[in-house]
Formats: sequence, structure tokens, C-alpha cells
Amino acid sequence: MGAIAPLEAGDPERVGRYRIVGRLGRGGMGQVYLGRSPGGRAVAVKVVRAELAEDPDFRRRFVREVEAARRVTGFFTAAVVDADPEGMPPWLATEYVPGMSLDAAVAAYGAWQESSVLALGAALAEALEAVHGADVVHRDLKPSNVLLAADGPRLIDFGISLASEATKLTLTGAIVGTPGFMSPEQLAGDTVGAASDVFALGAVLAYAATGSGPFGGGSAQALNYRVVHEEPDLTGLPPELADVVARCLAKDPGQRPTAPHLVTELGRASQAGQAGQADGLSTEADWLPEPVTAEITRKQHEPLSAPTGQTTAEVVPPTIGATVSVLGPPAAEPPQPESTPGGKGRVFTRGRVMAGLAVTAVLAAIVTATLLPGSKSGDKQTEKPQQTEKPHAPALRQLWSSGQGTDLPPVVKDGTVYVGDRDRGVYALDADTGDQLWENDQTTDIVSSATVSDGVVSFSTGGFPNADTSRVYALDADTGRRLWKFKPNDLVTSAPVMAGGTAYFYSNSLATRSSTLYALDAETGEKRWSRVLSLGAALAFDDGVVYYGGHTVRGSYLHALDADTGKELWKVHISADILPDPLTSLTVAHGVIHAVGEDGILSARDADNGDLLWKYRTGLSDFSDSKPPVVADGVVYISGNSETDSGYGQVFAVNAKDGKMLWKYQMPRVSSPPTVTAGTVYVSTEAGALYLLDAESGDSLGQARLANDHEPEVTVADGVAYFDGGDGRLRAAKITR
Repeated sequence: MGAIAPLEAGDPERVGRYRIVGRLGRGGMGQVYLGRSPGGRAVAVKVVRAELAEDPDFRRRFVREVEAARRVTGFFTAAVVDADPEGMPPWLATEYVPGMSLDAAVAAYGAWQESSVLALGAALAEALEAVHGADVVHRDLKPSNVLLAADGPRLIDFGISLASEATKLTLTGAIVGTPGFMSPEQLAGDTVGAASDVFALGAVLAYAATGSGPFGGGSAQALNYRVVHEEPDLTGLPPELADVVARCLAKDPGQRPTAPHLVTELGRASQAGQAGQADGLSTEADWLPEPVTAEITRKQHEPLSAPTGQTTAEVVPPTIGATVSVLGPPAAEPPQPESTPGGKGRVFTRGRVMAGLAVTAVLAAIVTATLLPGSKSGDKQTEKPQQTEKPHAPALRQLWSSGQGTDLPPVVKDGTVYVGDRDRGVYALDADTGDQLWENDQTTDIVSSATVSDGVVSFSTGGFPNADTSRVYALDADTGRRLWKFKPNDLVTSAPVMAGGTAYFYSNSLATRSSTLYALDAETGEKRWSRVLSLGAALAFDDGVVYYGGHTVRGSYLHALDADTGKELWKVHISADILPDPLTSLTVAHGVIHAVGEDGILSARDADNGDLLWKYRTGLSDFSDSKPPVVADGVVYISGNSETDSGYGQVFAVNAKDGKMLWKYQMPRVSSPPTVTAGTVYVSTEAGALYLLDAESGDSLGQARLANDHEPEVTVADGVAYFDGGDGRLRAAKITR
């Protein structure tokens, strides 16, 4: 279940007879705590939210659900050990186990081999047999409600399960469950019985075997439609497993196998795949893929208490749903590759002793993000020794996730997240809750992240080679209503620069090797002025001046133009080794222009006249994913990549006054420019990790896993990471240490 987060102000010291020692997570009904019984037993205590506790209908339903949950017993099900449904507030306690959820394991280590999936299916079918034997329907079987432990999986979260005789207590028209795992009859509002859980089991097994649900991804509406009207996609499933899953996913509940039948069938199939292995007692996790076994073994040895000042990551689910799950595993040290799924399966028999581990709470838990130290170099390219003491690993506590992903970095401003997606268009989400505020889907083929200024969102579309469809758009930041669109003469490849009520951008003509620089009224789109210049490379605005870098056949130039009129204030010739890269923006701060050149030279020029102040040679050659340089507290921070066979990334901190290197840090290839806030530098890597460095010393503060085998588009703002985890979901996670 991962490390435990410390208690916060307002958390209870005791609930019933249990001393509260830490936080495990939060669900739709309330907060889940780690508690200790008077005899020292660890339990997960779920405390109902105050507003629900005051609802008489909810209280009546909760009483019945607790009574139903107490009737459920079985090796692979959650056991309620104590409860006070009449308390103020109501609560229940279940046994606690240090494991990880199925969705976390698949997201972290990939799809499972057939033997492990068959063993998982046999155990979950036995869990459903126990649930249904108590006249209970789970109603929300999904990957995040399956906890993996060394001695077998546990079916958890009966918080929304209803006793069969109490199904009429649900609200009229309400659908309880998770898109992609709910049965057709559940979606249609028909009678929901044991067969509905079998349907969900089939979807869970498909997910474990392929890494995705059998009805794809997308919005809840799209998923629900496919579940009711389309056949599942079982591509990639082994034939025997595909046959079982297909029967579980039958549209007609009467055509699905029963849980007892699946116990026999999957148990026999699992045992057949384990020829030569001894059956009997086992407390080993050799039924799991090997990387999952290693992670669970590590968790078993973690202390059952919350270290002071150390928090943990609430789980980031890879599937649609409200339940939290594990964000990611400990990462390997660079440059070693991550582990691949593997390991032998083990048959679960009905008489096996379940030793040492018990079931988790109603909510799948949390896990700390992991530490991955790198090497830090001193001046003159000399290497400093690595830190001997590893700091506490940073953690990501998920705030929300949205089913609307992005292939461009999101922009966060004034409590709103603005996202541009090449296929979906532009949409805005509430930064605190993830609720969609608006969507403009009439603009696709977006090639730039949005820029936001003075209530206007602007972006460009139709990148290379689609010059004919190239446009610049402006939307109302509050409503998403289109204010204007502008078609330039040629190709727009970057976002407009918005400043002082004006949108500045340039379009490139490769035929004439020239560019047109435009200034448009940000509210109306009316052209204020335009100017033909050398082929565009970079653009910035500061204090009434537009700074523009461009190429010509005779060399390259840096221009300073009056922002109101377009009149040229000065122009300086710059050598190729300090030319701003075409994909790298200029940064202007405190009267100095900073840019990175094609050969990795960071330069500083006087913003009043273009005079060179200093330059620093980084030794790197690829800064295409690092734009622009960041200036904070008298330091310039940049990141880039080596193009050698053993390509790596580096982050540099350079004194803004004299260009002398303060520190540099080596890591896997970077995928974003640094973000600097509150004394910490954040940089993401192509491998899907977010590195944290001390802004003053460059020392590693650890790294948090964002995604695996996916280069996330990440934005860090006010200590929150906004990113697409590679599964079509945009996430917001609080970064803590």
C-alpha cells in the first residue's frame, strides 16, 4: 500500500478504539487513515465526510452496506473488522496490507503474461464467489479496486457495494461504477446482479493482459456507448484467455459464466500452466510479474508510520474512475533500463493458508515517488562526487485526473489550466478540481501551446508542412468563445507572444527565406503593423520592445523593434555559435537578453543595444526540448541533451551577471525546460520522470515518476505538476517532499 502520509491539521487523533497514525488516501465517501488497535494491529479506517454523514438517506444506505460487508468472507476479499455506522461521523475499519493496486502495477511495469493473469482471474473469481455468497453485488470491480499482495490479490472497496435486497436504495437514475468496467445492464439502469460483476472481471483481466480496457479509452459517454453497442477489442489476448474474457463480456447477463464456474475453469488453466511446480502453502509473490514482486517485497518492509515531514503520492489511476491508485514504482538508476514484466505464476488453491498479509481499506492506497540520484559536475567539467546521503524521495499527491489528455504542455494561469490538443482543440479546466470550464473543438491541428494574457487565449494551427491551413486564433479565456482568427501569408510554427493587449507572431516563407512579423490587437485581431524580416528563429517581448532573431544568407541578426509601431530600434549581427535555435525562444529579464545557440552556447546581451555581455559554452548540441532559458534570483537555468551514442541530458545553473557556471547536473535525456520555484528546479525526462534539484546547490532532491515509456508533456505551477500520463488522462498532482 506504500508509505503513509503524515496527519494534517484537523485530522482526528482517535476514531473509535483506534489511534490514528497516518493518512492512506481519500475517496468519494471520505478520508482513509492508518489506525492502530489497542493491541497494535494495523487497520485502515474510513471516515465518512461530514456532508454525507448529515444525509439521512446516505446513513440508511451506509448502515445496510456495512452489514452486507460484514457478511463477506473469503481469502481474496476485504474483511470489515470494526465499524460504527451510527457514529458522528460514521466510520468503518478494515485490515491493512502493504501492497500495490493492479492499475498501478500495469501502469508501472506493463501488461502481464498469461500465467499471472490466469492466477489473478482464479483468485478474483473466488473473491466474487464469496461476495455473491453473502448476497452482495460489488458493482465497482476495476483495476484500482484490486490490491496485489504476496499471497494473492485482494478485492477491495465495498464502499459502494449494495446488498442484493437493498438495490432500490440507490438514487433514481444514478449510476454507480466506473466507465469501461460497468456492465450494459448497469448502464441501462436494469437489475444488477452477480453477472454484472463477472462482466467487470472480464474487463479487468483484459486490462491486466494488454494494459488497456477492452472498450478503449476516451470520454465516459464514448466508453459507455461501446460497452452497450459494440464488441470488445480483445486484440493481444492469448487464445485461451480471450475465450474466457469474451464470455465474461457477453452483452446478455445470462450468457456469462458464473463466478463458481470461473473459479474451476481459471484455476485449472492456471494450474496447467504451472507444470512442474509444487502446490501447497506459499507466502511468496512468485505468481506476480517479477518487478511487481520486487515492489511488493519492498513495501512489506516499510514502517507502518508516517515519517515526520515526508508525504506520499496519492495514486494516479491509468483508467477512468474516481478511485486513487499508485502513480509509479521506484525508478532504476540512470542509465539502466526499467524492468520488464516477468515472473512465474502460482496456482491459488481453496485450502491455502493466507499468511502474514491482510486486506486493505476501502480505498486503494498511495505510494511514494522514487529517488533517482544523478551525477553533478563542477566547474571546468570536473565531476563532483555523488551525494552519499539520499534525500527523502519526492511524492506526487494526486489532486484530480481528467479524461481529456493532451499532446502539448498545458498552461496554468489564474487558477485555470488551458490545454491544446492536436486532435481535440482547446479546452480549459479548473486548476483546483479538474472540472471542465469550456471546450472549443472547432480548432484542431494545433501546433503550439496556448498563451494567455489579459483574458485572451491565443494559439496557432496548421504547422509544417500545412502552410495553407496555418492560422492564429484568439479565444475568450473565461468562456472559450472565439474572438478572432487570422490567416498569415505563410507558415506559423510557434505560439503568439501576448503582451500589452497585442499578439506578436511571425510566419515563415521557406521559398523566400524571409518572415513577416505581425502585431495584432489581442481583442479584435485587427492588424496594427507588420514587417518583413529575415527567416524567423526566436521572439520575445519586454518593456515595450519586441526582440526578434533571424537568419540570412549573410549571417544572423538580432533585432529590437518598437512594440507599438514596428520601427527598428537597433540590429546587431550575431555569429552562428550564438544564434538562437529555431525552436528555442529568447528570454529577456532585467535588461538582459538570454539565448542558447546552435552549438550549445548560452549568451547574454544588453537589451538596450545588443552588446554581448558574456557567453558560456555548455558542450551540448540539442536544446530543442528546452525553451526558453529561465532566469530566477540572479541565475540562468537551462537544460539540454547530448547527441552522442550514449545520449544524456544536463541542467545548468549560470550566474546571470558574469556567465560563470554555478553547477550542472546530469540525468537521462530531458524533455522540458526547467521550472524554478520556491528554491527548487523541476525538469522532466523523456523516460517519464520529474527531477527535483536544489536551485542553489544543484543537489538532487529526488525524482518522481510521471509515466513509463511515455514522454509526458508536463507543466509545474505553484508546486503542482500537470501532465498527461500517456493514457489519455490529464493529471494534476501536488509535489511534496
